[in-house]
Amino acid sequence: MNRLLEIKFEPAGHWLLKGDALTYELFRHASQQNILYAFISDGEVKYVGKTVRSLHARIGGYKNPASSQTTNVRNNSRIIALLQSGAAVDILALPDNGLLHYGQFHINLAAGLEDSIISLLKPEWNGNTVSPLTEMSLPIESLASDECASFSLLLQKTYFNRGFFNIGVGQALHFGSDGQEIEIFCGNAEQPIIGIINRTANNNKTPRIMGGKGLRDWFQHEMSEMQEATITMLSRNAIRIEPRRD
Repeated sequence: MNRLLEIKFEPAGHWLLKGDALTYELFRHASQQNILYAFISDGEVKYVGKTVRSLHARIGGYKNPASSQTTNVRNNSRIIALLQSGAAVDILALPDNGLLHYGQFHINLAAGLEDSIISLLKPEWNGNTVSPLTEMSLPIESLASDECASFSLLLQKTYFNRGFFNIGVGQALHFGSDGQEIEIFCGNAEQPIIGIINRTANNNKTPRIMGGKGLRDWFQHEMSEMQEATITMLSRNAIRIEPRRD
């Protein structure tokens, strides 16, 4: 497990039993797409996988597997057996932040790492197989460079009072598609506000990040109108926003 933590895998949730039924809790990266995940028990890496869907959707496949989904069925049974024995089963995750490039080309972090991790760690539930890289061949809009990983935002009156903010043209490609969820980590918070990316509100289709009441309350409690904030990109669907400190 330590080798996963060293490459920035993060605790994202854990598996639970409610009666005899398997369930789970995710407290980080639930809406993140294009992500590596791992199941950990007693510090041992049991399984490593990747998905182009959101982590929440993929983990849900293990909770309620269809009979034809053999990997989901097997892992469902294995997780239940561990939990019934009194062991904990945690979920770690590593999102593709969209910032890794070779020249002008985006490098798919999840696809590039999965086979190497499985080959080196040999997780028990993965067996001796590795997934083909083509399974993750989802097109992703690349970012111009990692120099744009953070930028400043002036907290205008409308933003302050309504809990949203607009993204400029220069940063628009950092963000996901219209209607996707985005995790907004405010200040040093470990739990995000779940917002929405709206690309229809502005005529030029640049994103409007809709954080609603949660973001509005944080603005009004932690910041001042017309104060500058720093936005740091954690991925295309996750950001951290905090007061700018010169």
